[in-house]
Amino acid sequence: MSAPDGRVERGRRRRQQLVEAALRLVEREGVGAVTHRAVAREAGVAATAGTYHFPTVDDLLVAVITACAERFAAEVGERMADGATLADLAALTASYLREDRGRAIAEYEVYLLAARRPALRPAARLWTDLLTELLSRWCDDPAAVRAAVAANDGVMLQGLIADEPPSAATIEAVLRRALA
Repeated sequence: MSAPDGRVERGRRRRQQLVEAALRLVEREGVGAVTHRAVAREAGVAATAGTYHFPTVDDLLVAVITACAERFAAEVGERMADGATLADLAALTASYLREDRGRAIAEYEVYLLAARRPALRPAARLWTDLLTELLSRWCDDPAAVRAAVAANDGVMLQGLIADEPPSAATIEAVLRRALA
C-alpha cells in the first residue's frame, strides 16, 4: 500500500486557511474587502494562492458560505441530539448572537450577498435547508416550518442590528408562534 500524497492534504489545508482568512476579513472590514490579494495577505500566503485554489472571488465566497453551513451543521449535530427541544435551539441561536457576534455578522453578511450574486445562492441555501430539517422535528406542516425558518432569519437579522440581542426565551417564543 502506498503512502498518501501529501500535496492533497496541503492543498486542503491551504484552502481552509484561505476560507478562514476571508471570513476574518469580512468580520473586520466587510464583504466588500474580499479580494484575492487581501485574503492572501490575511492568510500570510503568496498572492497567487487565492486564485490557484479559488479562480473567482465568488468561488471563494461559496467556500466561505459552505464552510459556515458545515460548521453550523456540526454544532447542531453536537448540541441538538435527538432529545433536544425547541428551547435548546433558541439557546443555541441566542448564544451565537451574543458570544460569536462578530462571526455571526460576517457569516450573515456573506449569506445576504447571495441575494445579489446568484452563484452564491445554492451554498447560502444550505443554512435554510439545515434549519428546515431541524425545525421539522417539532412540526410536520411545511408552511409552518417555512414560517419558522423565515422568523428565525428575522430574529437573527434583528438580533445582529440590536444593541442587545434577543434572549433565548424570546427566540423560543417567536419560533413556537411560527410553528403553531
